[in-house]
Amino acid sequence: MPLFDDNPLEKLAFDPGAIDKTVDLGELPVARALEEVDTVLQNASPGLCIRLRFAPARGDGTETLFQPLGRFLLQARRDGRLERCLPASDGAAYVVVVAHRTPE
Repeated sequence: MPLFDDNPLEKLAFDPGAIDKTVDLGELPVARALEEVDTVLQNASPGLCIRLRFAPARGDGTETLFQPLGRFLLQARRDGRLERCLPASDGAAYVVVVAHRTPE
């Protein structure tokens, strides 16, 4: 098995220089955080790359936004609202790219 100096998946996940906007969700309750993300996605320009940061795991078993936000973002991608949705390597953020909308 090869040894890597850096995490090779980090390079696959996203280019930190491509991030246009960061939304800090901190330790918002799940429902409030999902409402905030929904609003951000509705108002975002197509092609915008957004980092959605949240409080990292503390090691005490308290749930972070990682799973509920991940489920929400995957559904948004299935619905065609996102082009990409990837977790950051530190486990305390997601990076999303807003989909180009087609005229209705």
